[in-house]
Amino acid sequence: MYRCDHGKNEREELISIGNDIIALNKTNSDRTKQQKFYSKILGNQEIDLFKNINSNILSFENFVWLAWSVKESVYKFNKRNNDEVLFSPTKIIIQKVDVPFQPQALKFNAQFERISFDKKTCFCCEVLFGSAVFYTRTLVFDDVIFSVANNTNCFENICWGIKAIHDDSYKTQSSEVRKFALKKLNKYYLDEALSIKKTLGGYPILVQQNNLPISFSHHGKYVAYSFINYGK
Repeated sequence: MYRCDHGKNEREELISIGNDIIALNKTNSDRTKQQKFYSKILGNQEIDLFKNINSNILSFENFVWLAWSVKESVYKFNKRNNDEVLFSPTKIIIQKVDVPFQPQALKFNAQFERISFDKKTCFCCEVLFGSAVFYTRTLVFDDVIFSVANNTNCFENICWGIKAIHDDSYKTQSSEVRKFALKKLNKYYLDEALSIKKTLGGYPILVQQNNLPISFSHHGKYVAYSFINYGK
């Protein structure tokens, strides 16, 4: 597993977090494979990247949604620091994709939580957004794709979780993802009455810990969180 060099400026460098989740049963495979659709997400350089990936490891339609989740997570990371940034998928360019060492399909069972990512099971991307380089980790399950973005190639202190919920109404998604994240955060910050609030820009933070940035995502009957664990 990738090990990070924990320097004095680690917290200053990790000032944001971003993730995105795709419920594959909410996508249309035939539409996804149409050039009119996927050309709004992928550039020619990225299509060339796919040609170097064995289709038995990742289908083209799943590659399209992997790219979307990667770009959305990078956008979320960057948007927290620049409110004027607009989401334009073709302007967020995946430059490199490393496939998992163990590329067998992952089965998703109700809930999944970890700290960091095992590169044996992740698609690892290097992404260019403007002049900035970002790094992402993506898990492709049988029915869901999940990505987390960072501005360093270090994920060992990123806490994250994915959970299946009982319905896909926005109200339920919003409520369940907050409860899910708070349950995890309460394990780190004992004896504190934790609360998550939105900033003026619309991004969630844990107020009690110097406005610790948290990222939420939801799609269909799946919700996900990610946050940075500063040595807790």
